[in-house]
Amino acid sequence: MDSLRAPRMLAAAVVIVAASLPLAMSPPAARAQAAPDGRIPLSVLREATLDVPAWPADDLQGPSGRVRFHLGEAPVEPRTVPDGRPPYGDTVTILAVTYGDVDHDGVDETIVVLGCLIEGGSKQIVAYDRDPAGAIVLLGRVAATTGEVRDIRNAGVRVGDTGVVTAPVADYQRCCADATPQIWQTRGYALRHDRFVQVSGPTRMPVNPHVTETRVSAGPLTLGPPDHGYRYGTVDVTVTHRRGAVPRQVSLLFYPPAGLRRTGDWPKTTAEPDSFSVTVAAPPAGGSVTHTFAFRRPAAATGGELPIGLATIPELNPAIPWSVDTTAPIR
Repeated sequence: MDSLRAPRMLAAAVVIVAASLPLAMSPPAARAQAAPDGRIPLSVLREATLDVPAWPADDLQGPSGRVRFHLGEAPVEPRTVPDGRPPYGDTVTILAVTYGDVDHDGVDETIVVLGCLIEGGSKQIVAYDRDPAGAIVLLGRVAATTGEVRDIRNAGVRVGDTGVVTAPVADYQRCCADATPQIWQTRGYALRHDRFVQVSGPTRMPVNPHVTETRVSAGPLTLGPPDHGYRYGTVDVTVTHRRGAVPRQVSLLFYPPAGLRRTGDWPKTTAEPDSFSVTVAAPPAGGSVTHTFAFRRPAAATGGELPIGLATIPELNPAIPWSVDTTAPIR
């Protein structure tokens, strides 16, 4: 009996020892890779090539795509744009950087406030990460100065524990010594299905009584055939209220080239050395009004253009500065 029991006891001992040994480790390829560290130091960003999202269509323009930064800035190639269109900035600048886990992978990503600036200008909040090879990659644009949002407080951008990016945003962007009152809100944005969407805070700006988006545009000044040494024609000037305070009246400022003179019936005009202005009815809230003005010019003159500016009564600050100037080509 003892001779039969010995092998059984030896087998049991082998099982117990085997059970107590650590399990074999999986090969490296089978283990889940740790998320790359997306916390990119400012010193690296300032000398990096970054993917910059397109700038908002209704704010200052600048380069997008792969943009090379040096000392935190990238130059903008000068370009001429028509009146009424957003101009190009001078530089794209890294304005602020913060960090937080916005994609819930357990490590921080880098949140950058970029500005395309002259004195003021466009801003956008952009999230960056690293890929497994360590390269900086674009995660997405969080928010930008577009529509009713015209400014972002650079140092106020934060990432919360839940990955929500909060940012103070305003309805108006000051420049230089401008003291126009602004309306500030805090809005939150989160990564959802590979894009950032607003998840908290107000979605509309209240009316700021000091700010308006009232625009001016004009068609061509088309002159007819010669008539007793002059050519006569009219130009249609349209004033449109988009948002903000509604002016009682508007003043249109004309800067005529040499030889171009008013003709026909005009409202009362105020003359300056190189210009004149007229006061006309403003459009209703959200509406437009078109005014037609008549001119004449010596028949021998050709080409040229008629710059026109807009001022509001009472004086209101334009939410979009380049929207208050237009140019009528003379044909």
